[in-house]
Amino acid sequence: MIKNNFVFKNEYFYFEHLFEKDEVMSDIKKEFSIFRKSGKGLEFYLKANAPFEEKRNENRTYIVRDNVTDEIVGYFSLKAGLISLKEMVELTVDGNKVSFETFPGIELSAFAVNDRYLDKYRESKGYGTIIFGDFIIPFVKQIQKHIGVKVLYIFALPEHKLIETYESKYNFKRLDRVDEDKLHKRLKPRFDDGCVFMYQLI
Repeated sequence: MIKNNFVFKNEYFYFEHLFEKDEVMSDIKKEFSIFRKSGKGLEFYLKANAPFEEKRNENRTYIVRDNVTDEIVGYFSLKAGLISLKEMVELTVDGNKVSFETFPGIELSAFAVNDRYLDKYRESKGYGTIIFGDFIIPFVKQIQKHIGVKVLYIFALPEHKLIETYESKYNFKRLDRVDEDKLHKRLKPRFDDGCVFMYQLI
């Protein structure tokens, strides 16, 4: 098992690497749930695929917990990536050549709040915003100190309300429709189900 031996905290929550505690997978299976149908893929990923991708060094997943109760609040996963923009077709003697402008990035490959936790503490809101602003962005900025990274990007579920939330609360942007369509043809992940590429400069 991979152990990173670190914990990040704020006044409400802390997060730790998926394999920081031996009992984490049993905690996830008992505690974590996403109620809406469109989010079941994120639940399945955490419970079934995240450990395998960890072992293959394809992704890193972090569990966010309540400081007081240790209940699971949510999770997020990060992986290294490269995005290609401004697709150009160059005329050459041997035939057309397609070239791109590329940017080193980090993909926020999974991000979800535990609906069971939300349901239990309905008087409070904004858990996703706290996780993103207090944990994900500072963690990405810390990574940026060690490797070249210019962009944080996601492939968001194709839900109008969710995409609006990513734009208004998390400062993600969409490409113009032509560039978005071209990028989707090149870079969409294999698990994609109509997801939308969104990004922000960091």
